[in-house]
Amino acid sequence: MGVTFDRDMRIAGFRPSVFKAALRAYLRIEDRASFLDLKSVVPMQRDAAIILEECLDRGLIDPATFKVTDRGMTVARSKVVARTPLAKARGVLSDLLDRIDQLNADPEAVTRVDEVWLYGSLMREEASVGDIDLAISRSRDARFGDKLHLQDEEAKRLVARFADAPKHFDWPWERIDWLYKRAIYGARRQPLLSGAQDGTTDLQSLAVPCRLIYDRARGGRVDDPILPRHPDSPGRANTLSPPEDMPDLVPAALRPMDARWITGFTGWQMVSPYDLFRGWTEECRRLFPGYPETLRVAASADELAAIGGRSSATSVALDGRNAVVIADIAKRRGTRVTLTRAIDASGDVPILRAALVDGECKGSPKYRDPQSMRYMAAAISLILATDAERILRRAGEEGRDPRATIALSGAAVPEELRTFFVEETAGLLTRRDVAIEPLGETASVTIEIV
Repeated sequence: MGVTFDRDMRIAGFRPSVFKAALRAYLRIEDRASFLDLKSVVPMQRDAAIILEECLDRGLIDPATFKVTDRGMTVARSKVVARTPLAKARGVLSDLLDRIDQLNADPEAVTRVDEVWLYGSLMREEASVGDIDLAISRSRDARFGDKLHLQDEEAKRLVARFADAPKHFDWPWERIDWLYKRAIYGARRQPLLSGAQDGTTDLQSLAVPCRLIYDRARGGRVDDPILPRHPDSPGRANTLSPPEDMPDLVPAALRPMDARWITGFTGWQMVSPYDLFRGWTEECRRLFPGYPETLRVAASADELAAIGGRSSATSVALDGRNAVVIADIAKRRGTRVTLTRAIDASGDVPILRAALVDGECKGSPKYRDPQSMRYMAAAISLILATDAERILRRAGEEGRDPRATIALSGAAVPEELRTFFVEETAGLLTRRDVAIEPLGETASVTIEIV
């Protein structure tokens, strides 16, 4: 049994298999910095950051301990398959029971099917089915009694009729098993029947609701009621975890992402374009023509102090989400600005409201370095673009029109900084020097200076 996801389902625009792989990888390391650097999960570090945020917002990773939760463990253990409509699954089950009828009516058959028990999603008549959970009891045909060698001799004769049968069997029962499976599953087992098990031992251990749907002693198909567990079940085995239910993946309300993802959660406040883009890609060089050695991102008072800033340098509390400091720490030309963010989802089109406040410049204007200030604008645009992408992904998941607006304000900073940072950041976003929309989607984010 277990939880299965439809492979065509999307969670924030990603396949469930991506979240499964991400959580399994996170379980090995349990470290945000290492997780962002895992190239095997997603191609871009910003994608890994979005997945991490979605795991936090959906209760898959505990935001306090950063450990995978029970809900996250369920996703990590899940199966991702193509789910099948209920009507089609019923048809597959009916065909199987027809073949079982044929087997039981065949006078040459060496095996008989005695009972078929149904449990899982098809028994519950869910709208779609991952696989059909069955427990099938079989026995040796009565004409052989307890003489296995006679059954084996007959099985050898029957197997010889099949040109595609294996040329060699290590044990007599393997030949008998091959004939049985060929009779009820055909040359190739239908994928939906991957959940069919021989015998009822596992079903008894699971102690889950089940229903007898085939009983040879009563003529074949039966329509018995659902039982709370198999009649021979002594209760759920102590070695088994409780049955898993489909986890609630409804996310919390959208909020700005923790901007420390742009520093890789390393604690050094530095920005490495090569790591962010997994190489010096074209997009990377559009934003960062060189390495921004003096660029820093501070998301707390301690981090601000670490880059030489005073706590009084910003009028808002830094938390990495609602407020974060972007700085150039060069000694003679240091520049610092605080970026605040909030998501307004009250209207038809969500608005990412971004404001630059508490701007500060050191030294004489003649020491200003346009390249370093442009790197600051590049960092701001990358943070905002990733927030906007997550807004679009959520909208798509919820069946809404994926649109958003980035409203950028610089009214609270000196005019010198306002002219540069607001206009430069808006330009980078408008030109899509930094990608906003998920790959393959048309432009649906509007940039406004307010």
